[in-house]
Amino acid sequence: MSDFVLTEKRGLNAGPEAIGATIQHQRSNFLRLVTQLDPASWAAKSRCTAWSVHDVVRHVVNVAELHVALLSGSPEVERFLRHGPIQPATTPLLWLADSPAQSPEETLETLAVLIERERELFQVRTAGPEGPLMPAPSGRQLHWSTLSLHMLWDAWIHERDVALALGVEPESRVEDFPLVTMYALLLAGGVGVQAGHPPAATLALRDVTESRYEIGVAEDEVFVAAGAKGAAQGHGAADEVLDSLTGRDPDLAQALTAPEPVHTSLGVLRQVM
Repeated sequence: MSDFVLTEKRGLNAGPEAIGATIQHQRSNFLRLVTQLDPASWAAKSRCTAWSVHDVVRHVVNVAELHVALLSGSPEVERFLRHGPIQPATTPLLWLADSPAQSPEETLETLAVLIERERELFQVRTAGPEGPLMPAPSGRQLHWSTLSLHMLWDAWIHERDVALALGVEPESRVEDFPLVTMYALLLAGGVGVQAGHPPAATLALRDVTESRYEIGVAEDEVFVAAGAKGAAQGHGAADEVLDSLTGRDPDLAQALTAPEPVHTSLGVLRQVM
């Protein structure tokens, strides 16, 4: 039996509290990383080739602002939706252009305030009614807490974009954040469904130990189950697979040894990033 199951429309079987705790864990790690940066590091290039480290942190601030607006039901969310459907290659640039210029110190202050506000609002939202499904960047409809995992996944990847570019190991290691892996696969699967390539596979992904994740579609809902027991159709290092799905090196065929249908269903995400 699987340990955790994440679905698009029902969220995590363990409940949203586990999601909120994981978001705060990563936020603390990221804030600790960027608080230690010197001026040269803020100005350095990140793994996102068009962005400096400061640009990446400002983007994380933007996404935290969007998350706070969604959790609170604030009309401020329109600031992020006014450009139309989210296009990963262009929309974050427009968000940055809409944001006020800040020094690194101001960015850090803003981020710290947002993290605390996010924590408070997530707790309130967890105690409230389920509410309607919410549109996601994948074009799918998600449970509100599953959409919150998009914010975690984005921040986790950008922590790597900063840390690895500066030659340090990210504190948020893949083995400590299985929900990031589960959401990345869920997102990739949802994009694959939208493109007519629904996923159906069990993947054996290595970090400190090997973990198995089953991804599939049931009742028009993508699901990812951690701790799957079936035979694996794909094998790879978890951090390389997650990097690849987001358009970073290596190519998916190098990161994940799997049959072509698995690459086709999961690789659509890489193509749009």
